[in-house]
Amino acid sequence: MEPEDPLDALEMRLFRLMRVLRRRFAQDLSRHGLTFHQFITLLSLHRTGDSCRMGPLAEATMQSAASMTAIVDRLLERGLVERRRDPTDRRSVVVSLTEAGRELLRQIKADRHHAVKRALGQLSVEERSHLASILEKMIQSLETDGENP
Repeated sequence: MEPEDPLDALEMRLFRLMRVLRRRFAQDLSRHGLTFHQFITLLSLHRTGDSCRMGPLAEATMQSAASMTAIVDRLLERGLVERRRDPTDRRSVVVSLTEAGRELLRQIKADRHHAVKRALGQLSVEERSHLASILEKMIQSLETDGENP
């Protein structure tokens, strides 16, 4: 049997980490009754100042207009968003976070903070700092590579 290539082993650890993080995040969101796309929609609304027209919201969340409508409909049913005509263009619809939507985002953020703290709790401050530097270096390298195919 051929010895394992260190880069292959590291890549597999990264894939395993991504899989575990994705699964845990999905579990955390499901405890709040949200899907990933619903969460991203709420987060996008929060980042745009709590309201946005449907077209830009669909773009920001990388969803089709039809998918965005379905996502917003589910969030509307739960009272997390409200939908109304754009006062500056009656043909457009604006979606806004409700107080319940903002509160849910605060709860999720607190839960995520606790989960990250628990996951990184076994690392020293120095190790966390080193990890943050390594991850930032990798992200910047991959983002730059994507810009120059």
